[in-house]
Amino acid sequence: MPLGMNAEECNVAALFASGEALRMPPYQRSYSWTEKEALDLLGDLVQSSDDGSEHFVGAIVLVRPDPGGPFEIVDGQQRLTTLTILLSVLRDLADAEEVQREIHSLIADPDRPLLDEAARWRLTLNHIDGPFFRETVQTPASTLKLDNEPGESDSQRRMSGNAAALKKALAQYTPERRNALFETVRDRCLLVRCIVTDRDQGYKVFRVLNTRGKEPNAHDIIKTELFERAKLDVEQADHYARAWLEYEARLGGGGFDDLLRQIRFMYDRSPKGELVNGFRKAVLSRVDALTFLDELLPAYVDAYEEITTGRADLGDYSDAVMPKLNQLRALEHQIWRAPALKFLVERRNTPEVAPEFFTGLERLGYIIQLVVQDRDQRNKRYRRVIEAIPSDKSLFGRTSPLAISRDEARKVGDRLLGRFGTFGQRRSMALRLNAALQNGKALAPDDDATVEHVLPRNVDPESFWVTLWPDAQKRRDYCDSLGNFILLPRAANQKADRMDYRQKKAVYFETDPVFALTEDLADIDTWTPDIVRQRTQRLATILLQEWDLTG
Repeated sequence: MPLGMNAEECNVAALFASGEALRMPPYQRSYSWTEKEALDLLGDLVQSSDDGSEHFVGAIVLVRPDPGGPFEIVDGQQRLTTLTILLSVLRDLADAEEVQREIHSLIADPDRPLLDEAARWRLTLNHIDGPFFRETVQTPASTLKLDNEPGESDSQRRMSGNAAALKKALAQYTPERRNALFETVRDRCLLVRCIVTDRDQGYKVFRVLNTRGKEPNAHDIIKTELFERAKLDVEQADHYARAWLEYEARLGGGGFDDLLRQIRFMYDRSPKGELVNGFRKAVLSRVDALTFLDELLPAYVDAYEEITTGRADLGDYSDAVMPKLNQLRALEHQIWRAPALKFLVERRNTPEVAPEFFTGLERLGYIIQLVVQDRDQRNKRYRRVIEAIPSDKSLFGRTSPLAISRDEARKVGDRLLGRFGTFGQRRSMALRLNAALQNGKALAPDDDATVEHVLPRNVDPESFWVTLWPDAQKRRDYCDSLGNFILLPRAANQKADRMDYRQKKAVYFETDPVFALTEDLADIDTWTPDIVRQRTQRLATILLQEWDLTG
């Protein structure tokens, strides 16, 4: 069936002519161009300006639902938004008011106050990004104050970042070269303007364009798949797309993709391969699209916010769960998120069992990090937890997947006495120890608490440390062990660096706060291999007791 499309070649001056208004329909994905793509476009346009040639930016697909009303952008959002950013920067860097007014005439109709707010502007983005775009980019002189407006969502940060990158590049040009570039953008930046006959056809074109070619974010493709499976008309698509944009703004693009990845894991026994096809096969083949959009997705978005911030809404039981969530958040792996999400969505009405569940999940998460290296084995263990969640008997009984065997407990005990080779392992273990110690508390992973190696990881050959630790192999073995870790605010960590022990200790106890893992050194006056070995054994025992693995 033909799509009913009329096409004509035009330039930016014609597309952004006085009285023309373009707006983003809510089913469109958010702004996604990076600085590289924005600077690539600038480079192409500068080349055209320098050699007097045209630059073709491709086809722009538009639909005008209401006669005389604004056009909706079916395809071309990224290019039109970036061109508007470029024009706004050129305007704000221009020295002459006449040039500023001429450039701004491609951005807005400032001399037509009787028009409604949206109609005065050439380009209007979605209801989330539109106000930010207007204030930070389109308003005269706004791009000169970008440091004050970093943005709250991924798309807003990209707009602000791209404007800053373009401003930095264009500030190196002479006014004459910037004026020549503006004339090139206005007159010789060419495109094909394709106008579709109605919104239904526009939505069909959108679906075609967003399921081929260069892949957008995974959640954008899955959104298109869901909308098509749900057989949404344009009004329904508008409603659900607005909600989708709200979810993306709350979670960020990467977070939204990760949420869908965790949901896919709940349904997929062999979660391998890329997300979109896996989600399509494992989830969309088993869950009605409207049910997913109306019931499951809103609940999972709420739960994802809770587990990634450490603040679960479980009534009187929230305070007991929060420390466990923060300890889980510090782990190097993130597969624990799937059972946590499923519990919060499916067991919200039985919050009294939440402390026991999250205590067990936290212990299991650390044990998996410590002694289960095979990814498939990790997945199988967490999958057993997911499958047990609906039943208290399965979840908390003698054969619970949260239970730890004697063999696992023995392996954990041995592992705690060894080295921790990665930054993520060292920090998660230090944070977990801080919570286990007397007067300690569970810190969030984003708190200002960094791992300090009392014995430095790199020592100068003539230093104090070589005198006390002459054996280089022993230094390597003990440096990354539990007994050599404390926690410091970042600034204090940088200050202590490679000082000798007494100087370091003075820094440790002049900071605010002094963490429990650091207070543990109060009565230690020197730092020798024996002291580190003994402290490692003592801290390991504390963790084993905390996890009830000493029996």
